[in-house]
Amino acid sequence: MCADPGLAQLDRNINDVFLRVIANAESDSHRAALALTRQQRDFIEKRNASFGKRGYDLRQAMEDRLEKLNTIARQ
Repeated sequence: MCADPGLAQLDRNINDVFLRVIANAESDSHRAALALTRQQRDFIEKRNASFGKRGYDLRQAMEDRLEKLNTIARQ
């Protein structure tokens, strides 16, 4: 992933939005922040386990995750 500047930027964007979402969630509900953290961990585990496997589109998976996080951030 680090060898591809586009994927590296997507990863940074995901992290930045995730940190904002967590900070907002934590101010409202610790339970909500924990749930979001679990979701992020699950995404990363799946991404890492699926990377390089046939049929897995890493860029699409990352773009989808970023979109989900952005949707949460806009709420």
